[in-house]
Parts: sequence; structure tokens; C-alpha cells
Amino acid sequence: MPILHLRTDTPQNCIKYSIVGHYGTRPFVKHAAILKGDTAVLFGADDIFVWHIGPPLVAGPQTTAAAAEKGRKTSIHIVGFVNLDADDIEGIETWLSDVDKEDRPLKGSLTDVLAQYRVSPPIYWVMAENHTPLYRQFSCVGFVMDCYRAIAINLIDDAQLDRFPDVTIDQVVAAYGPTVQRDEFRNKLGIPGQGPWKIVLAGYLFHSLNRDNTVIRHTPYVPSNIAEKDFQTPDLPGPAAAPVEQANS
Repeated sequence: MPILHLRTDTPQNCIKYSIVGHYGTRPFVKHAAILKGDTAVLFGADDIFVWHIGPPLVAGPQTTAAAAEKGRKTSIHIVGFVNLDADDIEGIETWLSDVDKEDRPLKGSLTDVLAQYRVSPPIYWVMAENHTPLYRQFSCVGFVMDCYRAIAINLIDDAQLDRFPDVTIDQVVAAYGPTVQRDEFRNKLGIPGQGPWKIVLAGYLFHSLNRDNTVIRHTPYVPSNIAEKDFQTPDLPGPAAAPVEQANS
């Protein structure tokens, strides 16, 4: 199965464009991202460079320059991967370049950052008044999903969102922080009202990746239980490494 179980005593080599996850309160997966380069990783390492939307978005030179250094990194507790060939890698790099160059707010204010982010749908095109596509908003999961769809790998079947588990307000707060308790904030993120909602959560990615590579490439995953917001990894040798809560979601 293409899930690499990280250790706390020995760094393990992880390949570029692997999908990585960060725990909130273990085993709840709070954040997902794409590993920027080949990297040796320890469980809980908190200085790993990634492509992701924290927010802010970090997808290439333009968006990296607009993000503080902290926003370019994340903690890593889970690594999943798909066997990628040269065409796949080229396709991911083309997608990152396209996303990086989109005409989105990048100045760094809270308003600009929120304009980059969307919980539902997890991939959302912002349109100009003349209906010309301007830029994409993502959730952290949507960023990963759209990247892999660029190489014809549909990790999660959000076209069947009506089959997804209900997500309660408490679970939304765990995923996106206490600010989402405010109605106006949830409205901006595409999750109005009091819930429950059908939302694509970060944990679902790793259940999708916990399958044979051939299945991953040809069968999009549909979560069936809210318990799949969690993805438990085994405790491997080394000193205790308690996951640290961070703002990314």
C-alpha cells in the first residue's frame, strides 16, 4: 500500500510530489499538501517545504514570494504516494505553474488570503464580470485533488458528494479553526448555515491512497463514514513526538 509510515528515530526518503498530511489531534488529519522536493522526513518534522494552500497559496515563484517563510512549510506526520512517471511529473509541474500565475489576490492581508481559500466546493473558479476565469480557490484537499487530476488521477469522487458523510459544526471547527463559528466567515468559505455539510476532508485523501496503485489511478475514492476524517499511523521506534496543532487547514 502506498502509505509510508514515518519514524521518529530515522529520517525516511520521500519523493517529490508525494502527498503529505499533518495531524491536528492525532489521528485527525487537519492539513494536506504536496511535498516540494525529494526530502528525508522524520515523523512530526515541522520545517518541510511543500506546495499547498495554508492559506496562503504556495505553488511557484510568484505565490512563494508573496508568502512568509512559515507559510511555505508544514509539519508532516503522514506520507502517501502514487508511482509517478516522467509524464506525470511534467503534468504536475505544468499545473503548478498555471496555478502560480493566476491573477489572484497575493498581497497578504486577511481579506486577500481568504479570497484564495474555499472549503466547499474544494476547487472553485472565481470569474470576472465577463465570465472569464480569473483564478482558482482551493481547500487544502482541493489543491491536492486538482493537482493530481491534471495527470488524470482522480483521488476523490466529489461528483458524488451527496454520498459523503455529514460533517458537523464541531468537526468543521476542528478542521478550520474557531473562526468558522462565525456565520459570515463560513459564508465566505462556501459552508453557510449551521450544517451538517458534505465536505471533502483531508483524511479522505489518505484512505484513497491506502489502496493499490492501479486502483488509485482508475477508481476515485468515496468516503462512507465520518470516521475517515481520521487516519491512524503506527507508533514506530524513537522518542515520543506529539503532533503540534497549527493554523493550516
